Amino acid sequence: MCNGYGKLWQPNPRSVICSSHFVGGTSSRNPPSPSYVPTIFPNVYKRKICDPEQTNTRFKRLINRQKLTGTVPELSQDLVDEENNKIISISKSTQVSFNEVPIGDENFVIMNCNFNGNDVGVQTTISIHKKNLIKPTLVDKNCGPDSFNSYFYISSRSFYGFESIENEDQIKDLTGTSFNTFNVLLSFLPTATTKSVLNEKNSLLLFLIKIKLGITFSALSVFFKVNRRTVSRIFFTILHILSIKSKHFIFWPDKYSITQTLPESFKKNFPNCRAIIDCTEFKVEQPNTVEQRVYLYSRYKSCFTIKVLVAVTPNGMVSFLSQSYGGRASDSYITNDSGFLNLLEKGDGVLADRGFPGINTQCENNNAIIIMPPIFHNGRFTEDEVLKTYSVASVRIHIERIFARLKTYAVLNKIKINILPHIDDIIHICCVLTNLQLPIIKQ
Repeated sequence: MCNGYGKLWQPNPRSVICSSHFVGGTSSRNPPSPSYVPTIFPNVYKRKICDPEQTNTRFKRLINRQKLTGTVPELSQDLVDEENNKIISISKSTQVSFNEVPIGDENFVIMNCNFNGNDVGVQTTISIHKKNLIKPTLVDKNCGPDSFNSYFYISSRSFYGFESIENEDQIKDLTGTSFNTFNVLLSFLPTATTKSVLNEKNSLLLFLIKIKLGITFSALSVFFKVNRRTVSRIFFTILHILSIKSKHFIFWPDKYSITQTLPESFKKNFPNCRAIIDCTEFKVEQPNTVEQRVYLYSRYKSCFTIKVLVAVTPNGMVSFLSQSYGGRASDSYITNDSGFLNLLEKGDGVLADRGFPGINTQCENNNAIIIMPPIFHNGRFTEDEVLKTYSVASVRIHIERIFARLKTYAVLNKIKINILPHIDDIIHICCVLTNLQLPIIKQ
């Protein structure tokens, strides 16, 4: 503060502020009032000076609105009559609720208010006899685990293997199979010894979850409460057993069986069709060595892949599966090298796309017929070529539907390096599970 001689003066506890420093020339005890704090200072404090008349008018309007609406401020915020410089009294009310207990004819409540200066007291009398008071019964309720034992119980019972599966939809979502298919695969497994960590059902469930969902071994170890290495060992053991036991699930049917099960859509244009062939690719993680990268890189997919040749019967069953090749190999090379052409007989028709021009010679040596859509010659198709392309594509779509089912098994979405040495058996199991599903063509 300035002492009038241009020097700053420090206030002490007994210092007072001149009324000229307040709006309206007087201080106020009401916090909303513009005169509650000093707002007019000399220019040396660089404070903006408010218009006293405007602020006083605004404050009076606030007081009038509070009186009309019945809005009463807090007790500590006393209203002040600025004209008479007096404190306006404020009335406070308290609401009390009682649960009335009927005892004979005495059902009343008496309340007395005593005023002694600024002190107010309230006395209440309730007509209830002490002997008739009923003590309420208290019951403790809790929600969620509050101890280690309950927490361990809930967490350990959230998933407990095959016993957790209650209906057909749940086992299809987890494994991609039905209960009947699960029981067929279960019959191929030997009886577990007493040293086994998981029984046969849980071991098979672990294997099928890995095939269907493609989750890591570490995630499966959390679900089944076993070590990660134990999960890996169980998976590869089940894979080895099922790949041997299910070899006959993918077989080359005889010509008579093909003729008897030929769909109506083939009888008109392709009555001698023996199989539909095509190659499909699966992505692989980047290999460790340069030689593997060169062998597995696919220009078509622009990534590292493995490729297999699949043959499907006209009624939609996988009848031939080649071994795995690197993505660098062409479709014609895989077809000639896999031994598929050796299975063809005289007069057999094979539906293929335009990626198999290199197998014509071998098919002719076996007196078989390779049926492919026509290839561009002059930049446009003739009317007959358009009709032939449509007729071939309308029936070749069935092998694409088989591939769509095959790729629902997430283990093939991106093959990990640790399972790459076993990929032939894994693809075989996926094809077996595809054959065990409902037919893709309904007669």
